[in-house]
Amino acid sequence: MKPYRRKFDLIAAKPDVEMRVLTPDRWYESFQEINFIPADDIHCEEVPCPIRFSGYGSRFFYRRGISQHFKHFQPDIIHLEEEAWSLNAWQTVRLKCKFCPDSRFIFRTSLSIPSKQRFGPLPIWIEKRVFRETDMAFPLSENAGKILNQRGYDGPLIPFPNGVDISLFQKQDMNQLKQSLGLSDCFVIGYVGRLLKMKGIGTLIEAAGNLAFPFKLLIVGSGEDKSRFRELATQHHILNKIIWVDAVPPEEVPNYVNCMDVLVLPSRTTPDWVEFFGRVLIEGMACEVPVIGSDSGEIPQVIGDAGLVFPEGDAAALAEKISRIASDPTLCETLQKRGLVRVQNFTWETIAQRTYEVYQQLLAE
Repeated sequence: MKPYRRKFDLIAAKPDVEMRVLTPDRWYESFQEINFIPADDIHCEEVPCPIRFSGYGSRFFYRRGISQHFKHFQPDIIHLEEEAWSLNAWQTVRLKCKFCPDSRFIFRTSLSIPSKQRFGPLPIWIEKRVFRETDMAFPLSENAGKILNQRGYDGPLIPFPNGVDISLFQKQDMNQLKQSLGLSDCFVIGYVGRLLKMKGIGTLIEAAGNLAFPFKLLIVGSGEDKSRFRELATQHHILNKIIWVDAVPPEEVPNYVNCMDVLVLPSRTTPDWVEFFGRVLIEGMACEVPVIGSDSGEIPQVIGDAGLVFPEGDAAALAEKISRIASDPTLCETLQKRGLVRVQNFTWETIAQRTYEVYQQLLAE
């Protein structure tokens, strides 16, 4: 997906780096099938390979075509962007041990709560084996690093957040798209993501039903709970105020974010899930759109002072936050400026440079 590939391109642009990126040839995510098409204008070599179990991060593995890259490319560093308990992690470690045992090994994790995965004997065994081969772990946050330690990893780690491609996510004039969606001349509240109960869309709809000023609610995404949310919107008498847009390709997301006056991520924690980052928040900041998020998981840490935070599930509190932004141009401008400053911590340029420095550190040891 184009917005999420820039990190490795930037690293590969370094004069002392030769990089080969192995990736699934297709992936099912956010209720859409995404086919990987290698780019011809980047510095790294991208190699799509066939997989089984598309869309399942812990279960997918490559069917064929990757052994040769370990055997002949002989990387100094193997950087795995998958969880340590996954089948792909086990596949990667096996190939490392067989063909390039001296390669340094990094894995990335987005662990958010200890019970995020229902660990069985095989995943636990894989995880322990991967831990033994690891030279560096990249948890998504400090909290993810603590959970990793609780799971038995005692090696070095450095938190690395998700990133945003500011060449795509930036302020743009979307008046034509707004007109086509019927969003002109009104305050637009926005949500981008999966239409699932845990994402808190019910809280957003209830909050919108309590607003005392004209607005439209733009919901971009697909999911199995959409019919439930439509029923809830009917109950709150705002169905005619909601514009539903099915999930769009990642590179089109900035167009819809730029139609919004405020972007809301109202996630709700469940026993086996919590918002582990909330990438759409930094995408909103990059587009100079004020953001509001619940206090689920990492959302408050991502927002910092660049947006507003409300208690998850509290529709009245969310309605008050939305009303504040809609009625206070000074607050809106302040949040836009803070967002632009804060998003610099999450640009692919910043993350690529930090990653490159870790590579250098590992090779110097």
